[in-house]
Amino acid sequence: MARYRVASIDEVPDESMKHVDAGRTPVCLAHAEDGKFYALNDVCTHEEFSLSDGELWGLDVECPQHGSRFNLQTGKVTGLPAVIPAKTYPVSVEGSDIYVEVPE
Repeated sequence: MARYRVASIDEVPDESMKHVDAGRTPVCLAHAEDGKFYALNDVCTHEEFSLSDGELWGLDVECPQHGSRFNLQTGKVTGLPAVIPAKTYPVSVEGSDIYVEVPE
C-alpha cells in the first residue's frame, strides 16, 4: 500500500465530497454526517462516472448518472443499478492533513 496526503480538513467541509488523486488512483473523499472521512474509488462500478460529483445520503454516496448508491464504510452497493461494490481505502487524519492508502 502507498500512503498519500490528499487534502486538508478545511478543503472537505462536513457532509461534502471532493475528488482527489492518491497517486494515480482517483478517489472520492467524503466527510460524512458521522464526522469521519471516507475514501472510495471515484469511478462508479456501473458506468464510468465520478462518484464525487454525486450526492451524500447519510453514509451512502449516490452516483450522479444513474443513481447507484454505495456505502462509504464498506463499498457495498445500497442502490441499483450497480451490482459490483466500490473499492474503499483506509483514511487517516494527522493534524489538519488527510491521508489515503491505496494499492501501489
